[in-house]
Amino acid sequence: MAKKNWIYGRNVVITGCSTGIGKELTVQLVKNFGCNVMGVARNKQKLDLLKEELGDKFDYRRFDISDENAWYDFSEEMQNIGYNVDVLINNAGMIQEFSQYADMDMQTIRKIVDTNFNSVIFGVAAFLPLIKKSKFGYIVNISSASAILPVCGETVYSATKGAVRAFSESLAQDLSGFGIGVSCVMPGPVKTDLYKQRDAGGSAKKDYELVEKIGITAETAAKRIIKAMRKRKVRVLIDAVAKLMDFGMRVAPSLTQKITCKAMKAACCYVPAFAPVFKEQIENKEEIKQELKERKEQMYRSLEEVPEKGAFAK
Repeated sequence: MAKKNWIYGRNVVITGCSTGIGKELTVQLVKNFGCNVMGVARNKQKLDLLKEELGDKFDYRRFDISDENAWYDFSEEMQNIGYNVDVLINNAGMIQEFSQYADMDMQTIRKIVDTNFNSVIFGVAAFLPLIKKSKFGYIVNISSASAILPVCGETVYSATKGAVRAFSESLAQDLSGFGIGVSCVMPGPVKTDLYKQRDAGGSAKKDYELVEKIGITAETAAKRIIKAMRKRKVRVLIDAVAKLMDFGMRVAPSLTQKITCKAMKAACCYVPAFAPVFKEQIENKEEIKQELKERKEQMYRSLEEVPEKGAFAK
């Protein structure tokens, strides 16, 4: 065990601990660093298996992380049982299916915002008073490479992850005077069940094959996150895809966005998940080209047709 590391022996809270990055973080923190981990997730069967594997250094609670009151109840319970929290890791999240924003229903939009962003601000608000009491206070928020380069078809997901990034980087400045560290982790594709579950249709296999080719494992992601925590880094890019996206947005942001969109459109036949974003454009290619041409012409004509009186003139 890495006893010289400040992380050794800390009390940790991790959301989304039953699968993917959250599970790997839980296992590595317990087994390699002797941490006590209080996990938060919904799948009781998976949580029980994890409890069986990790023993007394792991326990869990099940509640809706998008419920603000549930967070405060959870925080109060931790105080009552004497679990002095040193580290909060907001890992839980959900992936948006690729689609045009106009095709999304408000219920889905709210669910993504609540799960990916509101849960983070609720968690920090509920546990910050406890973390401030710790000599090793630390917060980790898992964002996404989409916070660096928002992509078409992922409007709400990208927005929530961008919000997590801005919140985390601002929070890091707020808390620097208290000696509390904040890391915002922005991974690219990671080989987790989220990608397998996103599409129940036959195209899911092809989509996941892409992640298998370019993504890193959850185990690798967890190791790199813990390494960044040890160094108390604020901005954490843990894979080549995220670093490439970051480089492109620093050097030529407009060009990078344009190339990314065109590449996704061209890859529709290889990655079926992209198809709903461009379906209408591909099927009605000529009509849309003509419509764009007419819109452009109308835009310039309209400058000569501006009425002297406003629309609400009597």
